[in-house]
Amino acid sequence: MAEDRPQDPAVDARTSSNGENDRDDVSRHPQAPRKEAKEAQESEPDQDAASSPAPLNDASHYEETHVHAVYESIADHFSATRYAPWPLVAQFLAGQPAGAIGLDVGCGNGKYLSGASGAPLPPSSTTDTPSQYPQLFVLGSDRSEALARLAYAKHAHHQVGADVLVADSLALPFRDQCADFIICIAVVHHLSTRARRQAAVEELLRCVRRPVSKEEKKEKEEASNNESGRDMKLQLLQEAEQPQPNAAASSLQSPLAPTAATTGTPAPSSSLPAPPSSSSSSADSSSSSLLSGRVLLYVWALEQASSRRGWAAGGEQDLLVPWVKTMKDKSKADKDKAQDNGKDKKKHKNKKRQESAPKEARGAQEAQQTQETPKQAPEPTQAKQPHVPPTFHRYYHLYKQGELEDDVAAAGGRVVASGYEKDNWWVVADPL
Repeated sequence: MAEDRPQDPAVDARTSSNGENDRDDVSRHPQAPRKEAKEAQESEPDQDAASSPAPLNDASHYEETHVHAVYESIADHFSATRYAPWPLVAQFLAGQPAGAIGLDVGCGNGKYLSGASGAPLPPSSTTDTPSQYPQLFVLGSDRSEALARLAYAKHAHHQVGADVLVADSLALPFRDQCADFIICIAVVHHLSTRARRQAAVEELLRCVRRPVSKEEKKEKEEASNNESGRDMKLQLLQEAEQPQPNAAASSLQSPLAPTAATTGTPAPSSSLPAPPSSSSSSADSSSSSLLSGRVLLYVWALEQASSRRGWAAGGEQDLLVPWVKTMKDKSKADKDKAQDNGKDKKKHKNKKRQESAPKEARGAQEAQQTQETPKQAPEPTQAKQPHVPPTFHRYYHLYKQGELEDDVAAAGGRVVASGYEKDNWWVVADPL
């Protein structure tokens, strides 16, 4: 008998080649005891132990509670720990041709939007990596409004070539094949069913340019050249029929006459860069015959035995990972500071008023206050309660080796390259 799993009314269940529902591939153990594991994140303070999530019938409601609401609450603290770009992501962006249009789906605090300004690249161990990003046009999106606001303020405000909007990765508000490249870093693993994860990958592939074979590209160029040639002949005939005032005037070139720069022949398209080189586990040798947009995906890996988290192959893949928010909310911190400043100002004002009064008047006033004010027993001092930072739990699906490649294939994509970097699996993919 199948176990209860989160159901998703928004995404149709896919049927695999053997006729089974892909939802059954998701490993969930509702009756399993809580698992203890050491937890810490990239640039994060140590957190409490991760635990297995309780099953719910509605996947979208579950993610609203254990993903979206959490990031709304921890956005400022989360942003403070996210400042250094991943080396392979920076390399992927640096390899894009200048003027390329890209999407950063799940942009977080927008640290990769700096590519839109031609900003300097982080130091690289390879000598052939350029020193700065090419000038790109990058549109970031995030499901969290709080993170989207931070991304806009930090990296897109008054910056040509970058912008941010709030969007759901399962329903991106972009037209088909609108992007030359897409990055989606640490996003898909927050979706709680395999059908939803594959649907998110499918959305990314929908938005990126489809592959064009070299033969098709050559045919389009030839057709464009032929069309330009016909336009040139037509324009010359029209000019010949017009009366020429004099020989000098006829020798002047019309401003509308085509030149080498305005014949309409498209410039040769720069092929997209080779996939990031790391511990690459797969590559398609036929990739050179296709020119298309590409998608870079990063997800958390199950195989992290060498890290302080201690997760390893064969372990639980669906976990609630705690985040201890040690940073106070900015609004609360500002309120506390304003109250302290108000108390200090009032105390300083009273002291100044007393100092400005004549010495004799001050003495008489103090004596009168001493006689009128009855002695009161000192109030018992209350011990200040220590601040206990709140803990939030985020849902993660930890990807096992090969699972991300399978999801890309199920979503209609082709894996160009894949590998492992810093406890994450990554793939570079293009649409079929």
